[in-house]
Amino acid sequence: MLSSITQRLRGRSAGEIVRLIGHNIVYHARAMTPQARQRDRSFQAFDEQWGTDTFAMRELHTLSVDPALAAHARRYQASNGANMPVWFADLKVDFARTAFIDYGCGKGRAVLEAARFPFARAIGVEFAPELVDIALSNREIMASKGALVAPTQFLCMDAARYQPPADLDLVCFFYDPFDDSVMAPVVDRLTALTQPVSVIYLEPHCIGQFRRSGHWAEGQSVDNLVLRNPAAQAL
Repeated sequence: MLSSITQRLRGRSAGEIVRLIGHNIVYHARAMTPQARQRDRSFQAFDEQWGTDTFAMRELHTLSVDPALAAHARRYQASNGANMPVWFADLKVDFARTAFIDYGCGKGRAVLEAARFPFARAIGVEFAPELVDIALSNREIMASKGALVAPTQFLCMDAARYQPPADLDLVCFFYDPFDDSVMAPVVDRLTALTQPVSVIYLEPHCIGQFRRSGHWAEGQSVDNLVLRNPAAQAL
């Protein structure tokens, strides 16, 4: 137990440790609510339906990852794609010319749910090799059952170094995957793009990285934060 805690705190500053403790308190408090228990049942139903492994949480210290990168990442927890039809309708997504990208995709749940829509591409970016392997296995399971419409890709790499495609409109998904030190270069790359880029951001703890440029318009979809660059606003 002590060694596990030591692994999780290694390489973090005092401020980062305080923020991590606060993040964990909030997470566990939310996990005890009736809404959270209902959400968990829906997550488990997805895996029961498809035979996938997307629900079970993974702490970073259980993964073989670079400690320098892990110090800025969050634990893996599945996201719920139930609101995707509303998100995509609100964003006026033209699926045939749009790529869906999940930054910090973990086991691939959001990517796989998005791939059931006719996107040009569905992409997951994840730095933990074990999680990418699980995501790839989940993709094969769902593809074998004819559940996926979009070409689906999982990339094992640091999100801060990922260059999104410049030839497609983008819908980018973030479920509080990492802290400001990773979010800053990710946002800089997205801000530099000229094609329509829309962002769905759940638990937006690093929203300041989007706001600092004055480039992104903020809105709501099913009580979740959405952001659009100027090209997406013009659609």
